[in-house]
Amino acid sequence: MDTAKKKCKNCQSDIDAKAKKCPHCQSDLRNWFARHPILTGLIVFAILAPIIVASSGGDKKSTTSQVATNEQKQESQNLESPKPSPTKITARALADDFDANQVSAEAKWKDKYVEFSATISNITDSGISFSNIATKDFSLTQISCKVEDKSQLLNIKNGQTVTVRGVVDTQTIGVIDVKQCEIIS
Repeated sequence: MDTAKKKCKNCQSDIDAKAKKCPHCQSDLRNWFARHPILTGLIVFAILAPIIVASSGGDKKSTTSQVATNEQKQESQNLESPKPSPTKITARALADDFDANQVSAEAKWKDKYVEFSATISNITDSGISFSNIATKDFSLTQISCKVEDKSQLLNIKNGQTVTVRGVVDTQTIGVIDVKQCEIIS
């Protein structure tokens, strides 16, 4: 009884029709998907992932609405409760604390509501920054205040001394971030 034969795609030898590898030239005779299982898996994932995400869209909407509701509740609570009194500090003292030991300063000041005065060195659409505030000569420490109410930025100028209030965050590459800032005067 003769077994079915086929020709090898590469060497054109007659081989068994069920062969996965040519016994003559050692060519892999499997189809592309069988020869590339990792790529096949990635293609299947790329096709199925958007379908799965789209089909779970209802859950995403309810999660989004829950987040929005929680944010509204938090905002209304913030409106109801008065802000605590800020800790008054000089910009120099804050910068010197971070120059001396960033880890210690972040432990001491992170998430603290503060008020300080300093001379503006830069105004951008995200807020204002203060340079040359540390006691140390050649210190690169700066304070960057993220101002939420952009209208407060319209009537100030570089070189002007202002008083700001905000919440101290962390220091990154010499820049002390202060968020939720408001310009007092």
